[in-house]
Amino acid sequence: MILAKTLYFADGETRKVEQQWAAECEKRGTTISSSSWDFANGTASSPAVSGTKATCLLTPTSCGMLTNTVALANGETLVATRAIAMNGAPARDYV
Repeated sequence: MILAKTLYFADGETRKVEQQWAAECEKRGTTISSSSWDFANGTASSPAVSGTKATCLLTPTSCGMLTNTVALANGETLVATRAIAMNGAPARDYV
């Protein structure tokens, strides 16, 4: 699992989130076949893959963990997780 950088959102904000998988794909000599996003505290919509980059539109309603899971053409599955923080929200322990 890859731990990606924390993203900070304002209340009501929707933003495109990107996860770059180029290094992992190059290391394995493969490409991304599919991508999915999971976020329990809001909406992750419009998932897409372009080359080695996976994207979605994220509209969080509170802090939480966003997970991107990609299936590679060689059959492997990779997962990246990142914390989503809301400006003005109290800090939480995500461990």
